[in-house]
Amino acid sequence: PGVVVGELSQRRDRFATDRPLFEVVSEATRGQANEVRSLLAKFGLGAEHVARPCASLSPGERTRANLALFMAEGVNCLVLDEPTNHLDLPAIEQLEQALDRFVGTVLLVSHDRAFLDRFHATRSLRVAGGSVTEPT
Repeated sequence: PGVVVGELSQRRDRFATDRPLFEVVSEATRGQANEVRSLLAKFGLGAEHVARPCASLSPGERTRANLALFMAEGVNCLVLDEPTNHLDLPAIEQLEQALDRFVGTVLLVSHDRAFLDRFHATRSLRVAGGSVTEPT
């Protein structure tokens, strides 16, 4: 196909609704109930999450829900703006694992040095002081 972009902004707006998580993901994926539950479970969102209003999810849970949708939508280009903000350690580890398995392009902006050190980039650019450089 072409490029399918998935954007994970700092605000996680996609899930800023009082609608249940299951309903939002079902609508976005047009999946069967068992497929939706299985997809969410792969990202650590189980039975205790699916009926909850999206707005009640923690930032980490919203991030995992976004990643689940990206997988279902066939996203092959991720734009991640400070993806580790507001995440606990298990959620960061899950994000790292998902990115390790991801086949595609990742545009990542982060101030989280430890996360950046563990991210396996094929090319990195540094933006500082109004200039862009490629570290050697």
